[in-house]
Amino acid sequence: MLDLDEMNGNFFNFDQVDTFKIEHDHIMNCYNLVLILSKDLHDPSAPKFNVCFNHTSDLSMNDSFRHNFQQFPCLLIEKHKNQWENVNYEIKQVEDEDLSFKCKSFTAFLT
Repeated sequence: MLDLDEMNGNFFNFDQVDTFKIEHDHIMNCYNLVLILSKDLHDPSAPKFNVCFNHTSDLSMNDSFRHNFQQFPCLLIEKHKNQWENVNYEIKQVEDEDLSFKCKSFTAFLT
């Protein structure tokens, strides 16, 4: 598993949204947010950064999602210090504040 510094570094390098989907986990009875980010959506062979945020809550998106092309510059994960149940991390877009949410855990890999 990547640590927070590695995750945040990859968010800096991979900022174009290839896939954004919310999945319901019937076993855990929660929602997971899946993001697949690319360095260049116009290059099919460009590497991808795949992230699944588990047990997502407090999802907030602003009106910029009406556009076809999405970028998440300056997406940042921070360890959540309040220790609420199922909330260990807070994820937010620092500059534009288009996206923010909380999650229990995450998994990530490069393809």
